[in-house]
Amino acid sequence: MAVLASLATVSGSATALAAPSMPTRSTRQPTNPEVLATVTSVTPDTVDANGTITIRGTVRNTSTVPMTWVQVSFWRSRDPITDVGSLDSVLASPITMPVGERWFNEKNEASLDNITDPEATQTFEPGQTAPFQVSGTAKDMGLTTPGSYLVGVHVQATPKGRDRMTVGRARVLTVVSDTATKAQLTPVIELSSRPSVGLDGTFMDDHLAGELTGRLNALVDAAVSRRSTVVIDPALLDEVTSMAAGYTIDGKPGTGTQAAKDWLGKVRPLLSSGRVFRLPYGNADVVGAARAGRSVVLSRTQTALTSDNPASSLPLAIVDEAGALDRRSFSAISSALHPEVVLSAASSPSESSSVVSGTTLIPLTAGLLDGGPDHATSTAQSRGRLLAQTLLNSQAGRHVVTVVTSDSDLAATEPTSWLTLSPLSTAVGTPSITSPLPASSTVPTSLRGSWWTDQGDAARDAADWGDILGDAELARTKTARTLSRATSVNLGSAGHSQWLNQAMASADQLLAGHSITLHSAESFVMSSSSNALPLTVTNRLAETIRLKVVFTSENPQRITIPATPVVTVRSGETQTIRFAPRASSNGVVEMSAQLTSPSGRPLGSPHQFVVRATRMDDIGWIIIIISGAVVLGATLLRIHQVRSRDGTGAASLAEELSEGLEEATEHPDEGAAPDTPATAPKTSTTPVTPGTPPEGQAETRHASRPGTSSDSRTEPRSQSE
Repeated sequence: MAVLASLATVSGSATALAAPSMPTRSTRQPTNPEVLATVTSVTPDTVDANGTITIRGTVRNTSTVPMTWVQVSFWRSRDPITDVGSLDSVLASPITMPVGERWFNEKNEASLDNITDPEATQTFEPGQTAPFQVSGTAKDMGLTTPGSYLVGVHVQATPKGRDRMTVGRARVLTVVSDTATKAQLTPVIELSSRPSVGLDGTFMDDHLAGELTGRLNALVDAAVSRRSTVVIDPALLDEVTSMAAGYTIDGKPGTGTQAAKDWLGKVRPLLSSGRVFRLPYGNADVVGAARAGRSVVLSRTQTALTSDNPASSLPLAIVDEAGALDRRSFSAISSALHPEVVLSAASSPSESSSVVSGTTLIPLTAGLLDGGPDHATSTAQSRGRLLAQTLLNSQAGRHVVTVVTSDSDLAATEPTSWLTLSPLSTAVGTPSITSPLPASSTVPTSLRGSWWTDQGDAARDAADWGDILGDAELARTKTARTLSRATSVNLGSAGHSQWLNQAMASADQLLAGHSITLHSAESFVMSSSSNALPLTVTNRLAETIRLKVVFTSENPQRITIPATPVVTVRSGETQTIRFAPRASSNGVVEMSAQLTSPSGRPLGSPHQFVVRATRMDDIGWIIIIISGAVVLGATLLRIHQVRSRDGTGAASLAEELSEGLEEATEHPDEGAAPDTPATAPKTSTTPVTPGTPPEGQAETRHASRPGTSSDSRTEPRSQSE
C-alpha cells in the first residue's frame, strides 16, 4: 500500500502506513477538539486476528455550547507500523494523522456508543462528562497482519448553531499477534523514594508510610514474583529501618512502623538473591554532579554509606534515565565510584552493551514508559506504547531495557503470551569495548543554576553544626547523607533547594542560637586587675553541645577579656562559664559577649554588659612604690651633691635617709602633727664629743628640713666657741 503523503509531510520520512481503500473522512478536523476524549482502558491489550478489542474511556464537553447527538465510534488505521522509525513518526504526528477509518459494522452496533440520542432530544452541556465503550474485531476491521497498529475513537456531534462534525479524537497503540510473534523485555525494578529524613535524623514527613503498603510494596512483590533485577537506594533502607524502630513526625508517633517491619521482612531475602544492585546513596544525581565537575558529590555518596547498611556490600549501579551521560562524566563516575553497571538512555538502543574501565554500560530504551500518542499517559496508553515499541525493537534484534518505578509501570510491563521478561544479565550479550556515549552532552540536568551555591552554603552550615555537637565522625556521616539526599533524582529539577532548606532546619535553628541562651549581669565591678566573673549558658536543644564565649571590648587599651575555653553543655542544662577580664587602668568599658562554635562561628546575637575597674591591687602598688623610689633617689642625689660641698659624709647621709624610709614604710598609715617629730629624741649614754652635736638634735634637724641650703642653715654653737 502507498505511503500516506500527509504523514510523510509531517514526519519528513517515509512510513509503512498505507492509505485506506475506503476512507470515511470527517467533515471537519479541528486542531483543538471541542470534546476531550480520553482512553482509560484497552482490553485485551493485545489480540490475535480473531480477537475483539474493546476501548473504554470518557468524553467531556470542553466547549462553551451544548451539543446534540454525541456519538463515539471505533477508529483504526489498517496500516501496520513496521519499525521503530515509523513508530517515532506516529508519536510525533498530529492527532488528525493518519486519516484512518471509523468502524460501524460490529455486531450489535458495538463499535458505536451514543452519548445522547440521535433524535436530538438530549443535549451534552458544556463541562459535562460521560463514559463510553466501543468494540471491534481485528480481522473484520482489516487488522490481519501481525504487528503494531493505531486504534482509537472519533467523537461526532452537532454543536448548537453548527453542522454535524467531528469534535474529538483519541489514539492508542495496540499489537495484533500470531504464534510467531515473540519479544523480550528487561524491566529493572527500582526501589527508591523522595527522601524524608533531615540533617538531625528526624523525619520531615510520613509519605513513606503510605508507599510501604502501596507502591513500594507492589514493586517488591513484583521483584520476587518476576525474579527481576532490582536496584535499591541505601538511604531508603536507612529510613525504613528507622521507621521500624519507632519514629515521630513533629513530635507525634509515625504511622508506618508496622508497615516498615513488614516491608523489610520482604526485602532482606531479596538482598541476598544475587539480582540486586545498590544505587548511589540517596539516589543522588551523580551524572549531573559529574557533568558539573562536582567530584565532592560523588565522594559524599561513599561517606554516607556505612557498613551497617544492608546494601553496603552490594555492587553499585548508576541509572541515567534522562540520557545526560557523556564520555567525560562517565569517566569521572567510573574513576570515583567504580560502578559495576551503568544503565543510560544516552547510549543508543541500536548499540550493544559495552565495557569501559571495568564498568558495563547497558543502553536503556528511551521513552518506553512515556505514554502513547498525543502525550496521553493513562495506563492503557503506556501499555500500548510499551508493547508496540518492545515488539519493534525485538524484531530488530535489540535488547529492550527499562526502569520500573510505579504501579503503572508494573502494569505496562506485564508479560503476555508473546512477551517474556528477562533479568539484566541477558541484556549484556557480547559487550563492545567502544563507548557508545556522545563525547559531550547537551541534555540538561536537574543540578544547575543557583543549586550549587545553595549546597555549598549548606555544607558549611552542616560542618559548623557538627562542630558544635562535638561528634565529628557522626556529624560527617549525617552531613554526607543529607547532601546526598538533597541531590536525589526523586526530587525533580525544582525540588532540590526546597527540600534542602527543610532538611537543614535543625542546623539553622542551632546556628541562629534560638535554643541556646546566654545570661549575664548588666555590669561587673573589678576589685583587682583580674577577676573570674560568671556567665551562664542554657541549652534547650535535644543534643549536647560544645561552644565558647568570645568577647569584644569598646576600649581594649583599658580592659580586655580573652575568649573562654570550649565547654560542653548537656541537653536541658544551665552551666556557668567564668571569664577573666584584664585591666590596665581604672574606668568603665562596654563589652559584648558572643556565643560561638569551637571554630568561631557566631551563634545568635551578642550580649552587652559593662565592666568597671576600681582598684589596681598589686600592679597599682608596684607603680606607687616604683614612683616613690624614683622620687627618693632623686632627693638622695641632690642632698649628696649639697653635702659634698659642705663636707658631710655620704655614708652618714645615706644612713639617715635609710632610717627615715624604714620608719615610713613600717608605719605608712601613722601620721604626725606638722610640728611634731616622727620619733622622740633618743637619750644617749655616750659622752658628747666636742664639736659634734647631740644625736637627737641632728636627727630633728635633718628630719624637719631636709635639703635646706647651707647659707640659710642655723647651726648650734660649739663648746669651743
